[in-house]
Amino acid sequence: MIVQVYSMTSIQDAIATAEAGAHLIGVVVGEPGVLAEAVDNERARAILAAVRPRASGVALSLSDNREEICAMVDAVRPDVVHVAAREIEPEDCAWIRDRIAPVRLLRAIAVRAGETVAEAEAHQNTVDYLMLESGAKGLPFAGGETHDWLVSRIIVERSRVPVILAGGLSADNVEQAIAAVRPWGVDSFTHTDIPGQRGKKDPARVRAFVAHALRGFAASIESDPPPAV
Repeated sequence: MIVQVYSMTSIQDAIATAEAGAHLIGVVVGEPGVLAEAVDNERARAILAAVRPRASGVALSLSDNREEICAMVDAVRPDVVHVAAREIEPEDCAWIRDRIAPVRLLRAIAVRAGETVAEAEAHQNTVDYLMLESGAKGLPFAGGETHDWLVSRIIVERSRVPVILAGGLSADNVEQAIAAVRPWGVDSFTHTDIPGQRGKKDPARVRAFVAHALRGFAASIESDPPPAV
């Protein structure tokens, strides 16, 4: 059970987030200026190097080209690469995963009525992790809005790979989300930012999100403990 926090643009924010207890620290890798959170390969590599060994590093690629994604992995050296482009098919994921090993592959899927369960099933043998996003405002990530957690719960119950729940999670709702969905992990992007400053983390919000997420995971174990060996 893990807590993932995006999106770091400074070493200082990344270290503070790792010290708050986040297990996975994320960066968005792309041309600076395209998105407020985007950082270039050199800065991404420095940020992720700074959080080890406290946390592992995740690099989100904005590309829909599998060769470009792998080139980014070679340059940044994350522990996990996160792909979100809808154009990336399951067979592309399998190719990327084989090419970048031992770096692990996280595939983000936007929760949409009638589509998501089948899409998640199609990726079961091609990725290491799935992440369920809201896909709000036309983006495959960082919309800041929640989605139908009932659909997410169905996917978690059926999935053979770990599932991270994302989309509009904050300290105010993450415990409720964990209780409803029972994911392997949870993710925060926009709601741990300083309000109005995308890519700039609010340390108090980060600490609160991590604390509430860990509390939610602990409560889920207490209510449904693993079977005795």
